[in-house]
Amino acid sequence: MTPLLRKVIEFLAEKPPGVNVVRAITDQEDLLKDLMVEGKVGNAMHVIEPDKPAKFGVFPVPDNLRGTPFTHFLDGIQHARLLFYVKTEYGFLPVVYGYVATVALERRDRHLHPTPDFWQEEEALYLPRALMDTSALEMRNIRLHDIFDRSLPDQIAFAAALQKASGTVARIRDQQERAMVLKWLEQFGDSSKHWLVVDGSISDVIKAQSERRFLPLVGVSKTHHTAYLKPDDLIQVCSMKAYFRSSLFRPMRPKADEVISWYLRLRWREGSPPTYGLTRIEMPHDQAAISQVDAVSAWLLQEARPLSNPDPRYDRLLYPFHMCEQILRSRAPSPVMIETAMSQLYQS
Repeated sequence: MTPLLRKVIEFLAEKPPGVNVVRAITDQEDLLKDLMVEGKVGNAMHVIEPDKPAKFGVFPVPDNLRGTPFTHFLDGIQHARLLFYVKTEYGFLPVVYGYVATVALERRDRHLHPTPDFWQEEEALYLPRALMDTSALEMRNIRLHDIFDRSLPDQIAFAAALQKASGTVARIRDQQERAMVLKWLEQFGDSSKHWLVVDGSISDVIKAQSERRFLPLVGVSKTHHTAYLKPDDLIQVCSMKAYFRSSLFRPMRPKADEVISWYLRLRWREGSPPTYGLTRIEMPHDQAAISQVDAVSAWLLQEARPLSNPDPRYDRLLYPFHMCEQILRSRAPSPVMIETAMSQLYQS
């Protein structure tokens, strides 16, 4: 049992008034498994490459590049579980346990190793802090995150608050990962011997830089919630074969024009959906980065082997990211451990 969960169990064992322990996973709990994100329509500007046609297209990735210069890979995980809810004058309000963790693995002697300087984890309770009495939790030094830290809604539905908690866990994870990328850049950003590959977008990190310069930094996105391209260009992308990449573009809406981006197909299988094996790559918007797009694409294709089985995202998940997540999950509180910790309350 983790220190925070032990404190929570002690709090719940006192049977505070209005507090109801969740005895089993319910359909409401399913809201915490995957925060649904609606598709968005974005906008992008085509970036012309010196050795490529002026018209948007797709191109085979050179197959004569062997070995990769990538030295570090950064990824994170998050877990959220509804532990209890509280009866208040605003109705029933959920209290969610959230766990986030981030690691950057370093490649040494062809093997990936975690390093203490680039490992962080945090557990906390997520709740509408302004709408309930949290003094007993604060007295036990239980870390709390307010799910409505920006503005309170006029009405609060239980399911909406539960989903808001899940979104806040995701936001805290994003902040943790961003801070670690900035720390890595501070330590290695000026080195010609180190490269960092990040799971997800790097646009926020680039925005935080005081000056625009080349950085040995690559972001790899596995999800495609935003359609940046015009329909005819997007059709070309979704029709790409394995080991092909698209032309470059700058995402303009949502605003991320600090980066250049392109699509890369890691693998393909007949009968699969159009996003099978499809990733979107980001690098800082810099002429030096533009000149390395083919090389970076070839390096990433090599990082996609071996397959990240049995992960259901194996078609888009680089193997080093799979290793990051495996290591993080080995330390994270498991659902069984949480259920075991809570079981003593169910019997009381």
